[in-house]
Amino acid sequence: MLSSKEVMELEDILGMEQTSVNALNHFSNTVQDNQSKQLFQQMAQKSQQHFQTLSKHLSAGKTLQ
Repeated sequence: MLSSKEVMELEDILGMEQTSVNALNHFSNTVQDNQSKQLFQQMAQKSQQHFQTLSKHLSAGKTLQ
């Protein structure tokens, strides 16, 4: 079971992860170099996976309260 503080911290981390996804997607759309574009896309995908994992944990923690 997650405490209220843990839920708030997870929500903060979720927000940061979403910001990272948005920034990395923006960078991948603006760079001209294909290698850099691919790297930013891969990083955005990994951040999106982190976001989804954290979101699942947050949802599970909220339903247990």
